[in-house]
Amino acid sequence: MIPVLTVAQMRKIDEKIIGGKTSVGFSYMKEAAAGLFDAARRLVPTPRSGDIVIVCGKGNNGGDGFAAAKLLLDAGYKVMCYVLCQPDELQGEAKLAFEAYDAGEGNFLVLDDVADLGNLSQCSLIIDALLGTGLKGEPHEFHAEVIEAINGANVPVLSVDTPSGLDNDRGVPAKACIRAGATVTMGFPKIGAYFYPGRANVGALYIKDLGYPQPVVEKYWSNIFLPEYADLKKMLPLRKPAGSKFDHGVAFILAGSQGMTGSATLASMSALRTGCGMVHLASPKSAIPVLAAKLTEVVLHSMEETPGGAAAFSASDQVLELMKKASAVCIGPGLSHSEETGKLVRLLVGKCPAPVVLDADGINAFKGKTELLGGRKAPLVITPHAGEWERLFGAMPPEPAGIIEQLRKKAEEFSMTILYKGNPTIIAEASGKAYLSPYGNSGMATAGCGDVLSGIITSLAAQGCSVTDAAVLGAYLHAKAGDEAAKELGEYSMVAGDVEGNIYKAMKAVAK
Repeated sequence: MIPVLTVAQMRKIDEKIIGGKTSVGFSYMKEAAAGLFDAARRLVPTPRSGDIVIVCGKGNNGGDGFAAAKLLLDAGYKVMCYVLCQPDELQGEAKLAFEAYDAGEGNFLVLDDVADLGNLSQCSLIIDALLGTGLKGEPHEFHAEVIEAINGANVPVLSVDTPSGLDNDRGVPAKACIRAGATVTMGFPKIGAYFYPGRANVGALYIKDLGYPQPVVEKYWSNIFLPEYADLKKMLPLRKPAGSKFDHGVAFILAGSQGMTGSATLASMSALRTGCGMVHLASPKSAIPVLAAKLTEVVLHSMEETPGGAAAFSASDQVLELMKKASAVCIGPGLSHSEETGKLVRLLVGKCPAPVVLDADGINAFKGKTELLGGRKAPLVITPHAGEWERLFGAMPPEPAGIIEQLRKKAEEFSMTILYKGNPTIIAEASGKAYLSPYGNSGMATAGCGDVLSGIITSLAAQGCSVTDAAVLGAYLHAKAGDEAAKELGEYSMVAGDVEGNIYKAMKAVAK
């Protein structure tokens, strides 16, 4: 797991580890430069591929730029550094990095006028080493002019640690903010880099591990993590070569209503595609003929229904009996807003013996009755989007750290796991840990995608994952299936069924 930090946390870690010792700081700066060098070579593979311009400020962000420039120069690249201060104004590690670059006969120009940047469009890459994560407010006028000139060059931009002008705690870009194609963040990612609108300025985000001592990092982090590929692979349930369908988990899904059979279909098929051995689907009796035509691998159970075609409270004994045979249960997709169905949902969540995934109308059933989310028999994960969250708990704070803190507070209060849908998706558990899932694409903002996610999480829980692991891994698989759909169809034309149809690709990628 990679810790995700605030700017203040990163600063404290730097201060503790470096301790004001320039030699120590310079050794870490050279590590950071190696990460920039690797990223630059991905964008400009050989010295013959074109010239590189590096725009350096007077702080350590600029020092990283000079250190990277030295590596690129030594590798045979033609490099030009523009410096927004006099060389004698540089201090500490930045001064050492500049002196090493200058001693290697690196070209540089002290920039007094933005016109001196020349024709940036002629270079192959611009490295933005102008302003670091400590920026408060808007960049000064000259810095803003330089940022606008870089943005107007129509050349790939690689930012050092952060796009200059981005608030790395709030994820909000200044009026003048670099629009990077890629960013190499140093040590650990900062929370604001994963939240829109600023995330659009970050581009592809690469994390350069600087080898900071773990005990020091643990002292200052706040239990927010980005799962790595190895973490996700460990969460994936093992297949049982001699196992039956029952050994691979039985999922029970309570979903659908008259006119809302699509939700039940997507959740059920997504559960099967994610690997559980069997899916039982209970739905109102008027929906069963439609579902029977759509689903050949799912066991269907007809329920008593309300006059409007929603699940009736009188079906509670039947459903509770079915739940006893399940390894995990999903409640909610397409159930409707019926008061009677809501009463049924609340009863079932309280009495269900197996882990429960509560989604969509299942969540809405607890509007004004959130206290009933507690006192359950089994683990619970709820999967609200912003609107569903507001109906349950009120408005979210506006800033990333506040959102995560609110999720953690409610997860602890109700001893549950929360998957808060969005970009990024945030998973919070009762222990206080939170996880970011900054994946997927805009094509997934389409009806039914949430039902696919619910089916995936339920299937993973049925196969033995904890509800938190099921949520974290499920969010990743869902997003990657969406990315596979977008590759084929584009983000405009994909629908939820295309995401379900690509789950197998995401599963294969994690399992390999």
